[in-house]
Amino acid sequence: MTLPFRLRAASLHLLASALIAALAAALVFLVWYPSPFSTLAGGTSLFLLIVSVDVVMGPALTAVAASPGKGRAELTRDLAVIVVLQLAAFGYGLYTMAMARPVALAFEIDRFRVVTAADIEPTSLAEAPEAFRELPWTGPRLIAAVKPSDPAERMKALELGLAGFDLSLQPKYWREYGPLADTAWKAAKPVPVLLAKYPEMAGEVARIAQEAGQPAQALRFLPLMSRNESWVTVVAEPGAKVVGYLPVDGFF
Repeated sequence: MTLPFRLRAASLHLLASALIAALAAALVFLVWYPSPFSTLAGGTSLFLLIVSVDVVMGPALTAVAASPGKGRAELTRDLAVIVVLQLAAFGYGLYTMAMARPVALAFEIDRFRVVTAADIEPTSLAEAPEAFRELPWTGPRLIAAVKPSDPAERMKALELGLAGFDLSLQPKYWREYGPLADTAWKAAKPVPVLLAKYPEMAGEVARIAQEAGQPAQALRFLPLMSRNESWVTVVAEPGAKVVGYLPVDGFF
């Protein structure tokens, strides 16, 4: 009698936890971390860690606490404490993911970089152009990061870069991508060069070219850097628009 009661309570808790996790997954992977940024910004691994711990521990604690020998008031109190603790932990996990969400795909001299909210000092946003002072919540914004023209400012930017704060991590250097698209196109290399290095990517390149409505030979690529991965961004004319991504190292 005790075991079926515990299993029934734990199963109901697991079902409710799975439903909440599914709703959270829609928010995370469709809004905050659209593909492929769930991989590039580490969203998938972080979300799986949160869910595996939270969804498993809640029902497990319910199975321990759900004793048919307890009075209704005592059982309700124990389960309520478990649910509150579980929701608090899950909420904190989602908050962590929100703070680590990708906010910009920045063209930076000869590469693209994924910039996350955690990379940006909130106070530094006041130095950004007005259009960039609010970090987006619906996936990364395509931008460019420019080198300062003032020699003293350029030296300061270089020093910050050596300390790990590259141009794209300093909002005051953010600009609209469009006016600098020609610079990005000139910095990019032809995709056939990439295929000579990674012939196994031919199928993916063909798919990207078909979706872009251009022959593969007309596409170019730039390295794409993030905290977790080193990929490739595929661009096409007009406007060096981003048309795809490939999971290979673009630095060669």
